[in-house]
Amino acid sequence: MDLDLDLFAANESQVAALHAAQSKRPANRKTPKRETRRSVDLPRHGKGERFIRGPIPLEWMKLASKCGNRSEAVAMLLWYAASLQRSNPVRLTKTILDELGVHTRTAKRVLLKMSDFGLVDARFQRGRSPIVTIKSPESKVFPNND
Repeated sequence: MDLDLDLFAANESQVAALHAAQSKRPANRKTPKRETRRSVDLPRHGKGERFIRGPIPLEWMKLASKCGNRSEAVAMLLWYAASLQRSNPVRLTKTILDELGVHTRTAKRVLLKMSDFGLVDARFQRGRSPIVTIKSPESKVFPNND
């Protein structure tokens, strides 16, 4: 198969235009420069706004999340109440539970399960808010989830 090279011939102005275009390109053409990931400031509470004080142990939260439906909300409210009341044990009032829309019966069910996991000690009295002591888990072994 013979190629007609005259079809691919360029005149001087075309060659000059090609050289001019190549000289405008950056010298280093390996790979385009990647955008670096920039750190964005985390949201902070404003003056007078409520917040949850930390640090909250991740292992504690992992175990708490295994305690049933709405357990993460109850766990966060426990830590919120501890920072608000500046004490441990805390009184987990209906007002605090209403912050995340947790019903009192749901909170009791979750607190009993957290107690089984060794995360809290909870004292219940009829007609009163439970008094809950947040504690370090005794073991990393999960009780039977029957």
